[in-house]
Amino acid sequence: MTIAESVADPRLVAAALRWWEDMGVDLLVEDEPQSWLGRAAVAEASAPATARMVEKPAPAALPATLDALVAWISSDADIPEAGPAARRVAPFGTPGARIAIVTDIPENGDAEAGALLSGEVGALFDRMLAAIGLDRTSVYCFPLCPGRPPTGRVSAEALARLADIAKHHLALAKPERVWLLGQATSRALLGMDASVLDKKGQNINHAHGTVPCIASLPPRMLLQSPQRKAAVWADMQALIGGM
Repeated sequence: MTIAESVADPRLVAAALRWWEDMGVDLLVEDEPQSWLGRAAVAEASAPATARMVEKPAPAALPATLDALVAWISSDADIPEAGPAARRVAPFGTPGARIAIVTDIPENGDAEAGALLSGEVGALFDRMLAAIGLDRTSVYCFPLCPGRPPTGRVSAEALARLADIAKHHLALAKPERVWLLGQATSRALLGMDASVLDKKGQNINHAHGTVPCIASLPPRMLLQSPQRKAAVWADMQALIGGM
């Protein structure tokens, strides 16, 4: 059988193709490189690694005064998970008060009420303040995240940026002591959950120094688990006592 006759024999061609497939050769290739993924993909792959890298712009400098910071927090689109400006909730109380309170997020209904810690949670919070001789005018309170995320909690990815903003907020508010409410708040500002923190000797570092703090569960958790009130009451006594 001549070479031409053997090539024409379909049985031999099929056998040869099966052999190549068994050897792992199952694609038609040529000597010249081909654009398997399209021209755009080839161009991207051939570009230098530095050219393919897209660097995120550095965050803008935070406002230098408390009033400007509060206005910025209420409207800036770059604050993670804060949502639209119309749904954000502003701080309350007196700037420069001895005690600053940082809660994690607005409660359900706070945006509609136009006030932080409203409704049933707010009523409990007011009673807690009254129990240690305080009220909303004698403290300064702001949320770690000014808007309520759809999930009802702050994601881990947002904590670092929100922590930077909150520390700057505290540096401008200049409290003598800080009361942190909520696990996300203590994770952001202290790096640990409130439930596992040593209640003595905790400090928040910010641009102007450090400030002592106490971390507790938020009032909403006390409505769900009243048995935890005793532990939070001890935190509150430490807040107004020797810490």
